[in-house]
Order: sequence, then structure tokens, then C-alpha cells
Amino acid sequence: MAVLVSDTGFRMDDWAWGYVPLAALADQPCRQEPAGVDLSSPALSRHDWDRLCRLLPQLSLVRVRLRHFGDTAALDLAREIRARGYVGRLRAHGAVLARLYTLLRRSGFDEVELDRDQARMQPAEHWRYERGWQPPASWKPAPGPGGVAPRG
Repeated sequence: MAVLVSDTGFRMDDWAWGYVPLAALADQPCRQEPAGVDLSSPALSRHDWDRLCRLLPQLSLVRVRLRHFGDTAALDLAREIRARGYVGRLRAHGAVLARLYTLLRRSGFDEVELDRDQARMQPAEHWRYERGWQPPASWKPAPGPGGVAPRG
């Protein structure tokens, strides 16, 4: 059984209804039990994004797999899902590091799913949501197109 990370620490996974791939869920009528969709990649085609947006009001949980530790596409996807008004559970899983928890939360994820080995190697005390975190004062945005730093 998976371990979930939230702002209150570790807990056992309480989702009992399983996950359905986006393509399979789109063909099913509205289900009686809560529906959970499993996105095996945050890189969605235009067709899949449109399908997901149509289904968001019916979904209780959206599970997004991070393909590697630097998978910022998952952060962008979470932000876009929240911008569409989704209020259900948004869960990250896969290649997730405790040090990225604040970024995951800020992008819209509610929780992180870990397998037992991940939980053992990254114990609960490593997972902290730093509400007041800001980039260091010395941080400067990367130059935009043409070598010009964006205005802010």
C-alpha cells in the first residue's frame, strides 16, 4: 500500500476506488463511486487536455506521474488544472523529491504518493511545506528571448 505525504505528515493511502487511464475514463458514463484518473505523463496532447477539462467536474482525484526529478511539466499541468476550477484531490507520484514539496504544493498538488521504499529513503521529517518561502534576494530571473531579463 502507498504512503501519502500531506502538510500533516505521512498517512496510508485512503483512495479505495482505483485509477483509470484518461482514454478509458472518457468512454465511460458518469460513475456512481468517485472517479480517479491516472495521467501517466504530464505531457498531454491537445485532444487529451480537452478531454480532461471536460471530465474534471466528474473527477474526485487526478493522479499525475512525474517522469523524472526535474519534470516541471507536472507543475505546469497542476497549475492549469487548478486554473480550470478543479477542487478535487490532485496527487503527484513517481520521481518526487522531498525538497520539491513546497513547489508541488504551490503549483496545486494536495498530496504526494510514495511507495514504501521512497517513504523509507525520504522520511516524514524531510517533507515540509515552507509557506513563506521566497527565492533568495540574490536570485535573478534567467534572461528571456534576446538575452533580456523579464520585467517584474
